[in-house]
Amino acid sequence: MNKFLYILLCTLPLLLVSCGDEHLVDKNYSKLSQYVYVAPDGFNGEVSKYYEPIEELYVEQGQSVKFFAGYSNGHGVFTDETLQRYYNGLLWKIGDNAFNLNSFRYTFNTSGEFDCSLETTDLFGDTLRNNFKVYVNAPNSISLDFPYNGYNQAEPSDDQNLPLRWSVTGIDPWESARCQVFISYDQDSVWESPLGTTDCKSEATLRGSLVESYDSLLQQAISLYDSSFTLYWGIKMRVRSESGREYRDSTDIFHFSTKILNKTSTLKIPVVYERYRDNSILQTVVYLIANNGDTLQTITNSDRSNTLVAKVEPQIGLKVLLTENYRKEYTSESLIVDIPAYTVLTLDTIVLKDVIPPQISAYRDSIRFSDNIYFFLYDDGSGINVNQLKVLVDFDTMQVNYQAPYLSFYTRCPNKCKIEISGEDYARNRLPNVYWFIENKYTYQYISGPFPNEEF
Repeated sequence: MNKFLYILLCTLPLLLVSCGDEHLVDKNYSKLSQYVYVAPDGFNGEVSKYYEPIEELYVEQGQSVKFFAGYSNGHGVFTDETLQRYYNGLLWKIGDNAFNLNSFRYTFNTSGEFDCSLETTDLFGDTLRNNFKVYVNAPNSISLDFPYNGYNQAEPSDDQNLPLRWSVTGIDPWESARCQVFISYDQDSVWESPLGTTDCKSEATLRGSLVESYDSLLQQAISLYDSSFTLYWGIKMRVRSESGREYRDSTDIFHFSTKILNKTSTLKIPVVYERYRDNSILQTVVYLIANNGDTLQTITNSDRSNTLVAKVEPQIGLKVLLTENYRKEYTSESLIVDIPAYTVLTLDTIVLKDVIPPQISAYRDSIRFSDNIYFFLYDDGSGINVNQLKVLVDFDTMQVNYQAPYLSFYTRCPNKCKIEISGEDYARNRLPNVYWFIENKYTYQYISGPFPNEEF
């Protein structure tokens, strides 16, 4: 036999065996398909039963999700290691980060649009690739810019043009935002008084008279302030994403005032007593002092929370001094302001504070054994907070009764006992940290003290 023919015949069985092995692989292996799944951070289970594969994903900044690589060879989708023998490796790319796990948790800390992918190499060396986009939503917010809060130079004339400006943040390229402007002369009804809707990236303008569009009652109110009045406004924003989600935000309520026609300006001084709970009468006195030291006006007010109003000539460096006549523990406050002409100027709320602690003393030094023990509590500020009063006699808590200004309780001290009284006023100024001794002698009990409590 020809030598070449002999070698060929000997090699042929090997070729047949090799071809047989290849047919064996085809028999057990169908074309591999891959999918990208995403589920909430706390999800457990087979994700393909509850979620569809994604091509794009919308998440919030700071949100965590779980990514799953899904594979199928024609008999269901698996995200575990069931089909792992049919591929050699996988690689995720999430933005600038890479992972080689079937599933993993990921937190999107940065807003923006990210190109992502999943690549898998199958047994034949072919690469399966799924590209997908992740859109990370930035938090939306809106704030008012102009007229700034307290602006008082709006023109009352028919031809005025007052711009309304605001700032928005967090509007992503895949989002659109609409802003609804609300305005009213009554602060409590602002959100019930829509003016109009516009694109949040633009601004609005109030044109024409700011007075004509309101009723006669308002016209009468305006005359009380020399043809000046205050408007309150705010904006509600609605953001729509291509994902179908909607987001809402609203601004604080700002106010602005028109100029007045009289050169003499109006000064409004809001006053509040911090944490005042007593029923005693108050008397706030406001002194308006020119920068040369002359007292121009003295205004008296008897309400706990009110706004004092004064007519003031335009000037620079006006000192506004507030004192409380009846409740001396409320400290005086003062500030310096400039008064422009033709203006209603509303100051920031002035808060009078009680910063002085209440005092306590024994009402009597000797008490009959059968009588209650009385202590005198003095507070000339916010008032004693009854709920915070506590009396300990040798570490036993007593039942107390407080009828201003007296604190009373009953105890039978067998010999000599220590009395500790704790409490505070409504402004959270605490009683002095002291104690007394009560000593039983025959039919009387004698109180000595106070002594500084050095245990604290």
